[in-house]
Amino acid sequence: MELPVNVMIKSGLPELNEMQGELIAISEHGYYEIIMKVRDKRYTYLMPIAQTALVCTEALMEIEAGFELER
Repeated sequence: MELPVNVMIKSGLPELNEMQGELIAISEHGYYEIIMKVRDKRYTYLMPIAQTALVCTEALMEIEAGFELER
């Protein structure tokens, strides 16, 4: 997955649940770095990976029949 990518946030925090943002980094220290627009201003949020699910809002590329990935 290429970063940055637009995502919808699923979180236990009701005020952030189902908000949309832009994932710009995944830290080795256990958090996602997400930029979200709130009241016409952009803020950086550090969301704990263990308590946050992200859903990519961009459609996936269709794979043609017979396509094989060499591993």
